[in-house]
Amino acid sequence: MGIPVVEQKRCTGCRECLSVCEVNAIEIVNEKAVIDYSRCYSDTGRCRACIENCLQGAIFEMD
Repeated sequence: MGIPVVEQKRCTGCRECLSVCEVNAIEIVNEKAVIDYSRCYSDTGRCRACIENCLQGAIFEMD
């Protein structure tokens, strides 16, 4: 499993990813989502909520 990456050009700062992140690993900085990888555990395969719920498709998985 890879890690979620935000494509900044596609991110609109809608905050949907914030509402689905169980560990509060995402914040909005300059109107764009930024992932705190020290908190995110998607690489364990237990979570893909931000990827699956991004309305713009701006968050994708990178190996």
